[in-house]
Amino acid sequence: MGAKHFLEKIIGYVGGEIADEDGVFQGGIGPALADAEGGPIEPEGLVGGVVGLENPFRCGVGDELDEAVALGLARELVADDFDGDHLAGGGEAVAQAVFFVLLRPLSKNCYSRINKLLTESLWLELIWLIDWWAGIKIELYTDSETLQLMGKENALVICNHRSDIDWLIGWVLAQRSGCLGSTVAIMKKEVKFLPVLGWSMWFAEYIFLERDWAKDETSLKSGFRHLEHMPFPFWLALFVEGTRFTQTKLLQAQEFAASKGLPIPRNVLIPRTKGFVTAVQSLRPFVPAIYDCTYAVPKSEASPTLVRIFKGISCPVKVQIKRHKMEELPETDDGIGQWCKDAFVAKDALLEKYSTTEIFSEQDLQQIRRHKTSILVVVCWLCLLGFLVYEFFQWTSLLSSWEGILFTVLFLLLVTVIMEIFIHSSQSERSKPPMVLPTQDPMKQKLLQT
Repeated sequence: MGAKHFLEKIIGYVGGEIADEDGVFQGGIGPALADAEGGPIEPEGLVGGVVGLENPFRCGVGDELDEAVALGLARELVADDFDGDHLAGGGEAVAQAVFFVLLRPLSKNCYSRINKLLTESLWLELIWLIDWWAGIKIELYTDSETLQLMGKENALVICNHRSDIDWLIGWVLAQRSGCLGSTVAIMKKEVKFLPVLGWSMWFAEYIFLERDWAKDETSLKSGFRHLEHMPFPFWLALFVEGTRFTQTKLLQAQEFAASKGLPIPRNVLIPRTKGFVTAVQSLRPFVPAIYDCTYAVPKSEASPTLVRIFKGISCPVKVQIKRHKMEELPETDDGIGQWCKDAFVAKDALLEKYSTTEIFSEQDLQQIRRHKTSILVVVCWLCLLGFLVYEFFQWTSLLSSWEGILFTVLFLLLVTVIMEIFIHSSQSERSKPPMVLPTQDPMKQKLLQT
């Protein structure tokens, strides 16, 4: 569906003319639209009337519009465009691409609103894997005030990076709090090239880094400026350690800490504070809180991975969330960096206590029930997938010849290989700790062994 078709749909719905501040439609595409009184309206007002959520809201020009009808039109546009050419999962990514090209240039606010729905429909498929396929039980420890605020305020979320699925656990908590579609993260740039999942993250405007501070600082500040205009509460997840926890990386962190006279970590890595400092200084005006999350898995359980989840293997995951007011953090860069380091020292102490006493947290254990919404989403997508596959084979007659059957088998094998590569690439490195600590300094060895 091209831009012309898109505008024809809107014109049929509203009619009239549209103009920007200078009286000219910026897109330079055909007829314009008008409000009910015939006067020109801005592009954001137009799109606000076409794409929205369930309740009426004030668009850019102050005209109150019926978003229930508007959302119906948006769904009609999606249905027109995806008439059997796309499979489950990929359909959302293509829908995001369509709205990114056609809506975002006109109104970032309205693009964010509809993209939230599309993002949730994709992420809920993964939530289903956690909740209902593998049956992973998430135990949340926090105070009642924090629980009530979760999902109702903007928050910077910092976590220890212990397992392969920490990001998925965060998504589950976001879904329980009602902000799954508005949760974004700071990730390495390679992720955005992953089929479907990475593409969807890119359209959801995740912040991707190259691990080159000269470039990353600009990317971070640009991403933070966009978040300031989000029309609903968001979570921004930041894994401050910069990489996943392994024994080899722990030993390297311990040696570094010993050489610098820092506390020796045993269960976390030393945080990299540049990104955190930039985040706090940029987000402070419009993000009231930091959620300090600590993940843990019982010693008797194997660490969860995507492979184990796909196999349906369950395990309990414990999460503690401490809410810190952003206004209480230091004002200086050095002070903010030290606050982050102190937070990870506290995480280390919490995890060490858990490993020796099996007491995880002094916070209250909160009851967070898994939702059935993800089941409904998966069932709908499976039905659609089955129908599309049936229609595809009916149309192509691939299974009516040996060549077609061979092509189908090879395609399925290719998809399987790609999925295997994706799953295994997401796993932490399986490194064993060396028998000799990586230093010849007897004093350092003694420090690292304590």
